[in-house]
Amino acid sequence: MRGQEDSSRLIERKGFLQYTGLSKDQIDFIDLYEFPLIAPGIVRQYDALMVGGISKDLPTDLTWPKERFPFIDRLYQLLRIAIDDKIPSLLSCGGYVIAACMLGAKMHYRLEGFELGVFNMQKTTAATKDVLLAETPSPFPMVLGHIKYFREAPPHTELLLYTNTYGPQIPVQGFKVKGAPFYAFQGHPEISCTDLAGRVKPLMYRKHYFPPRPNFPEDQSHGYNHEAYAQFCALEQDTSAAQYLLRRFVLLTQQKAF
Repeated sequence: MRGQEDSSRLIERKGFLQYTGLSKDQIDFIDLYEFPLIAPGIVRQYDALMVGGISKDLPTDLTWPKERFPFIDRLYQLLRIAIDDKIPSLLSCGGYVIAACMLGAKMHYRLEGFELGVFNMQKTTAATKDVLLAETPSPFPMVLGHIKYFREAPPHTELLLYTNTYGPQIPVQGFKVKGAPFYAFQGHPEISCTDLAGRVKPLMYRKHYFPPRPNFPEDQSHGYNHEAYAQFCALEQDTSAAQYLLRRFVLLTQQKAF
C-alpha cells in the first residue's frame, strides 16, 4: 500500500524477500494503489498472505476515507476471507493498523513522544505457547515507527506482544485472531536495525518523523530536526529475532503447522 512514487516500496519488498528466504518466483507483490479493485477471493490462490505498510495516511487519520484509500473495502473482504479460510497471514505496520480497525479495536495517535526506533517486545503467556512465537526470546527487540497505536487488542483476538511505553501493556504490539493463523504486528519484522536508517532516509520520512523545531534555524534549513535524526541513525541493536519471525512463518506454512 505504497504507490509507485514511494521509494520505500522496493525497499520493503526487498526486506520481505530477504527475511522470508523466498525467491522472487515464490512471492507475488501487489500494490493496492495500482490494483484497488483487487478481487478479494484471490487470496485463496495462495499458501499464505503477508501485508506490509501504508504510505498515504495522515498522522491524525482515525478512519480510512475511500477517496484516499480506494481499496479499503476490498481489502477488508480479503482479510475476512483469510481469517475465515484459516489462510496463514502475517501483517506488519499499516497492515496491522488496518486489521485492528477492521476487527473493532479503537485507534489512537500521539504526535509527540511516539515510538520510533528499536523497542523491546514483551511476550504474553499466550505468546509463549504460540507456535510462531514460542521460540522467540522475551523480550526481543523490533523496529518500530508509528504515530497511531492501540491500547487494547481487538475483540476475539489474543494479545501476544506489547511494550509499556505509554502505560502497562500499551501500546499493543502484536495479536492473533482466535482460531485462525492470522498474526498482526505493529512493528517491522521485515526491517532490521541496520535497514532502519535507509527506510527513514528519504526526505519525506525525515520531515514526517522529525518535524523542524520552532526557533531552530538549522532545522528550517534542513526541513526537519537534523539532531534527532542523527541520534536515531546512531541506534545499534540486534533485531535478528524479529527478522526470523518471517522465516519461521514461511517454514510453518510449508510444514502445514498452523
